[in-house]
Amino acid sequence: MNRRLVLTSVLASLALGDAAIAQASGPIGAADVVGEWSLLVTPAPDSENRITFKGKDGNERLNFPLRITAQPRGRLACVLDGESAECRIRNGDLIVVYSGGGVRLIYTLTDRARDGFRGSAAMRVRLLPVGGRIGDVRMVRR
Repeated sequence: MNRRLVLTSVLASLALGDAAIAQASGPIGAADVVGEWSLLVTPAPDSENRITFKGKDGNERLNFPLRITAQPRGRLACVLDGESAECRIRNGDLIVVYSGGGVRLIYTLTDRARDGFRGSAAMRVRLLPVGGRIGDVRMVRR
């Protein structure tokens, strides 16, 4: 059997396996997300703008610790990189919003993955018509 054919078959099986996990598991619920996580951000390639992510310590990085705890009446409390963040489940998606310095970063986790969840990152600037999708995000257990 041709090695290339075997490799292609293995890769296709892995891709279908991830799709099956995402479809079979249903919408994301509060019980699914409680715990210690890392948000891993992949900035979108953009020739005009360069988005950098800085941690609380001021250093540029793409990996942020996230703690999600259950609250009464199905609510969630989030701490992102040591700062309070808004988080909620809406229509089966987890939405984490961090606001600071007039900028809102919105992480929307829509799909299940083998190691957690994945989705997109967006930015909005207060009082300016600036914002939109800025990259992808994965949420993995710490």
